[in-house]
Amino acid sequence: MQRLTREPTVQRRSYRPEQQSCPTCHSTLKRSHILWRKRLITLSGPVHVTSWGYRCPNATCATAPVVYRSAVADNLHLRKHQFSREVIVQVGYRRFWYHQTIYELHTWLTQDLGLVVSARQVANLSADFLALLHAAQPAKVRAALRSLTYLVVGVDGMQPAKGDTCLYIVRELQTDLTLCAENLDDSSDATIRTRLLQPLKALAQEVGLPWRGVVSDAQDTIRTAVHTELVGVPHQACQSHCLRDAGALTFQADQTLKKQLKASFRGARKRVELRIADLPATDPFRPILADYATALRATLLEGGVAPFELGGVHIFDDLAALAASLHRCRQKGGLCTCCAA
Repeated sequence: MQRLTREPTVQRRSYRPEQQSCPTCHSTLKRSHILWRKRLITLSGPVHVTSWGYRCPNATCATAPVVYRSAVADNLHLRKHQFSREVIVQVGYRRFWYHQTIYELHTWLTQDLGLVVSARQVANLSADFLALLHAAQPAKVRAALRSLTYLVVGVDGMQPAKGDTCLYIVRELQTDLTLCAENLDDSSDATIRTRLLQPLKALAQEVGLPWRGVVSDAQDTIRTAVHTELVGVPHQACQSHCLRDAGALTFQADQTLKKQLKASFRGARKRVELRIADLPATDPFRPILADYATALRATLLEGGVAPFELGGVHIFDDLAALAASLHRCRQKGGLCTCCAA
């Protein structure tokens, strides 16, 4: 009969409170009961962890009902989670700082560390890490705001596609610190006031910082919400958005110019390239003309970015430079002289 294989010996750890005496009567604390016991998976393997609760043995002590626990033990895990906090932090760090995929993380955990974990569990660990970051964000925000004397915030909304929820991000502009980020189903002024501005007002009152100003785009609902909720606070439109909107007509005209230039030269360029290809390989003018054709092709591929990068103007200037270069070659005696140079 085949014998069953025993499970390898798993390390066991027990934790007691770091505080050993009662803060009221100074009696030595006594063990009371088990607070929690679980099998944790750490970076070095599974561990059976037990956390004991202690109480003051003096029944007449005012703090006798208080249960004291180990902070070290509580920092090892998350409630109702099998994996230790260090595993969650390392997975999140590699996922979001080194941009490793779920399968790369799974390979690292199973092959390098020898842990038993599925790919789905790795995805859950990444989500747990994001939950830890979200829980730590309020303390981070309050610590960063202690060095300020007033608040200047920027409000911006980003909608990936029409019909999707809009992500609103509020940053403190002096520190570039994200104060809050919310997915809003609608962009009405009431929603912006309730979900964004009112929590920010409560935060400013808590840390004792006055409002110096708000910066946003020219969205009507944001302007209305700021005017209603933050009475008397200066509200400035974002310069980038203003310049983009002010240059919209110029950029549209430039786009039209760019399309016309490309359309007029595209057919001529193909004919010129075919004529260059028909020249003998020994023709000294062939490589020079090929360079001009390549430059023409690169010029027609240029684009533009609103409001100041005008692609049509760039293409026009580059075509004028190519024409001037060809004209100089002809004045010097033709392309042969240019090739000799």
